Amino acid sequence: MCIKHDVSVLCVISEPEYIDMCEEYGFNYVSFPNNPVGTKLNRGINYAFDNYKWDYLMIMNSDSVIKPELFDYYDSLFGVYDFFGVSRVTFVNFYTDEAVDFDYKYSILGVGKCLSRKAIEKVKQPYKALDKCLDDTMYDNMVSAGIFPYCVQYEGQLVYDIKSDVNIHPFEKFEKKGKPVKNELCFKHA
Repeated sequence: MCIKHDVSVLCVISEPEYIDMCEEYGFNYVSFPNNPVGTKLNRGINYAFDNYKWDYLMIMNSDSVIKPELFDYYDSLFGVYDFFGVSRVTFVNFYTDEAVDFDYKYSILGVGKCLSRKAIEKVKQPYKALDKCLDDTMYDNMVSAGIFPYCVQYEGQLVYDIKSDVNIHPFEKFEKKGKPVKNELCFKHA
C-alpha cells in the first residue's frame, strides 16, 4: 500500500485543550463551537475551501479511524466522482474491544467521506444545523444539488468508529444489529 496523494490535515476543534495536541503532531487547526455539530462541520469545510488548495476533502470524525488501505479502493474514484465514501463500518467498544460490522446500505458515512472542490462550490453548506442525522441530511443536500454519491464496497476492516461514554450513539445501539467480528484495530486504552 502506497498513498499516492499529498495529504494535509486540518482539525476543526471546539475545546482549547486540543490545541497542544494539534501543535504536537503538526496538524493545522481552526476552532469553532461544537453546537450544533452540523454548523461546526460547515464552518470547517468552508475554512478549508477558502484557505487551502485541494482537489478533494476527506471528512473524518474525532472518534473514527481508517486504515491507509482504504485509499486502494478510492484511488480510481478521484476525478470521477464528486461525492463518495463508505456505508460499512466496524464499531468498536473502547472499553471492551468488542466489535461489530454494520452496513447502512445506502447512506454515505461521515468517516472517510470525500467531496470534490466542485461539490463544495455547488453546495457551500452541505450539513444542516443539527447534532444528529448529519450523514443522511448531507446526502439529501448533495442529491438535491444534482451531486450523486458513489458507495465504495471494500473487504476486511478498514473503517472504524470507536464508541465510548461520550458518543451520541453508544456501542449498545449497534451490538445486536451488526455482525460480531474480532476487532482488528489495535489501540491502547488511556
